[in-house]
Amino acid sequence: MIELKFHNFLKWEEIDELIEKSKSTMVIVKLPKSIYDSPKMKYKIEYMEKNHIVVEIDNEKRGRNKSISNNLKNKALELYKEGYTLNQIAEKLKLPKSTLFINIKDEINKIKVNREKEELNNLTYQYKEYLINNDLYNNYIETQFLELKVYIDNNSMEEAYIKLKEILNYVKERKKELKGKKKK
Repeated sequence: MIELKFHNFLKWEEIDELIEKSKSTMVIVKLPKSIYDSPKMKYKIEYMEKNHIVVEIDNEKRGRNKSISNNLKNKALELYKEGYTLNQIAEKLKLPKSTLFINIKDEINKIKVNREKEELNNLTYQYKEYLINNDLYNNYIETQFLELKVYIDNNSMEEAYIKLKEILNYVKERKKELKGKKKK
């Protein structure tokens, strides 16, 4: 039995050679689905099958291996944390951008979420300071900030931004109230 894999359209000369081989042993020809399904190959496949050659679709993945070493992943992630873009990292590490992205996309998403959380926590802290310094901080706002922190800690960023807008609107209304009292 001979099993042959082809990644191109077979020529009639090649088919004749396969038919000759099939007289002494079983011949299995495996073709990628795109070639197997091609109208150009339909008649040739029928001809081979009539001459006792088994023709199958080769489902094996082709192309280069897309995994990279842990050492390379860690280096790429360090560079990403330092602010390099994926294009710059791929160029530096001499890797295709797609291979790099496939291998570190989950970690990049975690880094992005952590950055966003950190930035939001910093802004929240600065805003609290501002409210305290301007006598706008009270028990209600404190409870709202605690709720905001829970959303941030649970990675519920959409709810966190909604809560932050509520706080901003409350403070805006509070400022108006205080200005109205000062004018009287």
